[in-house]
Amino acid sequence: MNLFEELKRRNVFRVGIAYTVATWLLIQVTDTVFPRIGLPDSAVTLVIALLFVGFIPALIFAWAFEMTPEGIKREKDVDRTQSITPTTGRKLDRMIIGILTVTVAYLLIDKLVLQGPAPAEPTQTTETESEAVVEASPSIAVLPFVNMSGDKDNEYFSDGLTETLLHMLAQIPGLHVAARTSSFAFKGQNSSIDEIAKTLGVAHILEGSVQKSGERVRITAQLIRAEDGFHVWSQSYDRTLEDIFAIQDEIAEDVTEALDATLLGGNVEIAHIETSDIGAYDTYLRAMEQQSIGSYGSLSNAESLFKQALAADPDFIDAKLALARNFIMQFNTGLIEEAQMLQEVMPLLSQVRELQPDNRLARAIEKLARLHPEAMIDQAVLRTEVDELRALLPMIPAETYIRGQSAAIIAFGLNQPEVALEVIEAGLMVDPLSAELYAQQGNVYQKMTKYGDARDSFLKAIELDPLDPNHYGRMSAVSANLGDVTGTFEWRLKNIKADPQDHEIAGHMARSFYEWGLPEEGDRWLARVRVLAPNSDILQRLQIDRAISRKDADQVIAVARNMIAAPASMRHDSFPTAVFGYSTYMSRAGRHKEGYEFLVNTRPEIESFEQLPGDIQGVLTQWVSIELMSGFKSFEERKSVWQVFAQNLQAHGPWWFDDPIDQAVDFLFMGDLDSAIEKTREDLAKPLASWPVRGEFWDSPTWDPITSNPGIAARLAEMEREKLQAREQISEMLQGPEWNQ
Repeated sequence: MNLFEELKRRNVFRVGIAYTVATWLLIQVTDTVFPRIGLPDSAVTLVIALLFVGFIPALIFAWAFEMTPEGIKREKDVDRTQSITPTTGRKLDRMIIGILTVTVAYLLIDKLVLQGPAPAEPTQTTETESEAVVEASPSIAVLPFVNMSGDKDNEYFSDGLTETLLHMLAQIPGLHVAARTSSFAFKGQNSSIDEIAKTLGVAHILEGSVQKSGERVRITAQLIRAEDGFHVWSQSYDRTLEDIFAIQDEIAEDVTEALDATLLGGNVEIAHIETSDIGAYDTYLRAMEQQSIGSYGSLSNAESLFKQALAADPDFIDAKLALARNFIMQFNTGLIEEAQMLQEVMPLLSQVRELQPDNRLARAIEKLARLHPEAMIDQAVLRTEVDELRALLPMIPAETYIRGQSAAIIAFGLNQPEVALEVIEAGLMVDPLSAELYAQQGNVYQKMTKYGDARDSFLKAIELDPLDPNHYGRMSAVSANLGDVTGTFEWRLKNIKADPQDHEIAGHMARSFYEWGLPEEGDRWLARVRVLAPNSDILQRLQIDRAISRKDADQVIAVARNMIAAPASMRHDSFPTAVFGYSTYMSRAGRHKEGYEFLVNTRPEIESFEQLPGDIQGVLTQWVSIELMSGFKSFEERKSVWQVFAQNLQAHGPWWFDDPIDQAVDFLFMGDLDSAIEKTREDLAKPLASWPVRGEFWDSPTWDPITSNPGIAARLAEMEREKLQAREQISEMLQGPEWNQ
């Protein structure tokens, strides 16, 4: 018998085939399971090595030994006539078939279940956009590392580590990194790698876990190729907490190498966190967690923590920039005034520039601080500043908040809502699950009077971030513009429940009740504002709303005078309400000249019409002074000063005459009564809920040429009837349990 036949008789070939098939299956299972349970990549390598080393001994064993009914014996001790190798061979055949069956089943489960079903055929636009992102450059999403510490309070550390890695990778030229908001949207979700990658438009996923215990930390990270679920790289790091910065650098470098540095241009430099003080870094992570919440209380907490981090490390650039951003967020939320915001932000940015003169984020934050809605900036200058800001956005792709604010400046400052939508859409390519961007999209749609689209955008923002109280306030506003009276109040109540410490939300609720002529309900919410913020501007503004609701003209005039002289801020139309309310009630009382003289004494520069006053309060004061001229100047005198004033406004920005009311005033003062009446009809056609006190505005002798028109007079009377009906709906709504807690 030759060697081949003897190998066949002793089932050596069958043992080799069975061993090979079983080895392949074990390697696949090990490669999938070990990283999931936190074992390092070296454990998988060890298993593979042991299986390969065992192959030759298995063949030698099959050659030298034989299974018999009495057990395993050496082959030379077995009588050939009593050998059962044919029976053993058939058993091995069945074993091989069984292993192959399990292997095929594993492949099918991995393909159809673990990786998810094949996606539905996408639209041409979605496919093109997704491919553009993935094919244009290597792409990755960093999922929130899982907190394995057994202590919920350590969540900030695992989230902060994730955010730091994301920031480091985002600085690598040519690497597309999904923004934080979208990556964190999958936190705690049981979504497949394939689903996440398709949603975020990336080719790779970085995930991991963090176990922090005392002064030690164990971090496991793995890079997965989304196309086939292949683990490109995985590693565990078990160090002291002092080594956290080195670990972050190693992970970023290992990921970059695994992505193939040649695709990224080679010689890639990793951006490091700008501190070596572990205490400062830990406090910084806690601050970032608070800032991401975005409420009144959390922004104040974040400010305190950022300052603690800087006290520990005064040169911590990341903390300086985050604190500067926090002050802008506080200003936009109403926590601080413009002067304080600038006073806090500018020194921080100057300190950053001393250390890093070309820091792009610092430049972007500075522009946001200066280009806010209250700033009086020439349109040509504003366009130049916005162009530079837009050029910075691709260089700081992860800064979604800055992109959203930039879009708002473009829409409302430059009156270019279509361009603003393009900026938002570009941001959604990087951060497709950003509630902030959807909220700004809704704001832009509101400006365009596309209220249905605005509502859809705000609802999407709520779906993505139900804890952000601002989204509920926006839904209240869009409900009003859609004519949903009770919806306006119901969304505002949700707004208050989401952030009960925000006095401005309670102030909005009080305003709404006053505007609908329900002063008792308004007083209930006014009392809440007094408790939360006894010295706030909105509290002062509510005094006018309350007086109007109670038809107390003397009180309206008295409060308005104080707010004009101070002056009150522009936030939530506090100053406009004061100055235009003053004009209306002084006109009704026939005290035009007295009112005009008070304004001139308060702001003497408004008598000069060659140029606009330097602040928006001054501009509005000058506007109202011309309105008051109607009672003691001739039509031609008023027209001549209005013409110069309107030209100055148009040069400053066309958005000044973007509203039908403002256009009606312009036409009236220029002598085009028919056009003024037409624009007034356009304004009065809007739902009453969008501005319930519209009738009070038009109830002034200044507008008699318009309101004496029979059609306009009829519409104003009809609106009063609508207001009575709406009050009944609101009163019925207030019987619900949610309003009586």
